[in-house]
Amino acid sequence: MNYSTKIKWSFVSALLASLLWVIGDILIVGFYVDPEKYPLFTTTYANELDSTLALLMIEGSTQRLMWGALIASMSAFLFLPAVWLAYQFFKDKSKPHAWMTYFILVISVVLMPLGHADFFYSGELFKAIYHTDAIAHPYLIEMASSFTTVLYIAWGTAIAVLLLGWLLFSIFVFAGKTVLPKWVGFISPVFMTLYQQPIKMMLPDSLLKSWISAAGFNIAYLIFFVLLFVFFRRTKLEE
Repeated sequence: MNYSTKIKWSFVSALLASLLWVIGDILIVGFYVDPEKYPLFTTTYANELDSTLALLMIEGSTQRLMWGALIASMSAFLFLPAVWLAYQFFKDKSKPHAWMTYFILVISVVLMPLGHADFFYSGELFKAIYHTDAIAHPYLIEMASSFTTVLYIAWGTAIAVLLLGWLLFSIFVFAGKTVLPKWVGFISPVFMTLYQQPIKMMLPDSLLKSWISAAGFNIAYLIFFVLLFVFFRRTKLEE
């Protein structure tokens, strides 16, 4: 496989991975829930568990949450060619700033599946609290507390490493360390995620807003790689 073919299939992999993760995010946490319908979480146990997390998946069927977890987690490896693709745009790939950024992005891909899949287990546990008798709640709430801790550590670490990697990528694009024009730094996944915030603030509470909130970073991934592919194709045609 020649270098040009590797680049092409890396773009395909990046776009497919982004799309699958958008679908996975929406399936697992893309719900619009009225908190007033669930006083058990918003009032009764408000001080004993994370009510926001509890409501996030309370209306999802087991099958939907399961597929949301599996579709994304089992396709995470498709992001490896995507971050390799970003690495290819560095002018000197042997420099520490290049391979360090690449290494951080690879680590983020490794961390992503656990953080994502944890939402399934937490969601099922919160549903169990809602659908069981109060006598079982103390034990389930204690379990939920542990599950929530694991989720936030796994998911939070993955997001932090992901943001760091793409922020470094943007910084090096701005610094002229890549073959990309400097404006590309402003369309990296970090910035594309930031651009979504005012849009979400303007949208009323709705299913659409929930979907954008659920899949925000992977929507940013998808848009970034689409724009990068368009730029790459245009550059190739001009050569």
